[in-house]
Amino acid sequence: MVPQIDFLPASYHVQRQREHKTLWRRMMVFFFLALAALGTCQQREIRRKLENRRDELQSTADGLLRSVKAQSKLEQQLGELETRALLLTTLELRVPMTRVLNAITTSLPELASLNECNAESGQKENANLRSTVGSAPTPTPPPPTAANKTPKSPFESDLTALRDASSVSALMLTLTGIAPDDLTISQYLVALRETGLFERVTLSFTGQHSVREETWRKFEVRLQLKHPDALLDRGPTATRRVTKGKRSSETNGASR
Repeated sequence: MVPQIDFLPASYHVQRQREHKTLWRRMMVFFFLALAALGTCQQREIRRKLENRRDELQSTADGLLRSVKAQSKLEQQLGELETRALLLTTLELRVPMTRVLNAITTSLPELASLNECNAESGQKENANLRSTVGSAPTPTPPPPTAANKTPKSPFESDLTALRDASSVSALMLTLTGIAPDDLTISQYLVALRETGLFERVTLSFTGQHSVREETWRKFEVRLQLKHPDALLDRGPTATRRVTKGKRSSETNGASR
């Protein structure tokens, strides 16, 4: 074999090695700089997407807050309108005295007659029973402070006053009259209950009464007039139905 003879000086080889090392260093530096640039661009893109998502969520949250405020205001207005409707319906459903007297007289059976009719505002019998017979008295709640006291509208105050008054007092009627027998008195009590105007129909007293040498029955009936709250407790739909029926009956009565 012929030995390879290198005619190049040693300084040339050293220079070539230095150039190779410099080239590798530059390539490594370029590679790391490229990786750093790509990482920076990716971070900026992620940050931009997160900022866009944040803006979208912020706009959605603002819209929800506005809708919640509008919904709460709408619910408050609906509550006020419902309270006003309940108050007006309660006032419209109050039974006039002429209708009560008409029901009392038209329910009279044949040969029966009334001698006296007294009307007075008294305490309800069921409320009196609850106050006299029952459990231990409940403790009165503390008066509301200025912090938690919410002002009431005039319609709500009037409706509360009407309901408080109706829960304790009611119009009481006392009827006295004569009838041929006990069967006629029973028919009269059934007819009074069928009118739907009275919450309680109670026979207080019966006894003998002489009319032209004939024995009749003298009776006394206690009536408690029904309050419109008994109809309003069924809900707004029933209230509208009752009001509509009342107006239609009044219209039919006027047309007759």
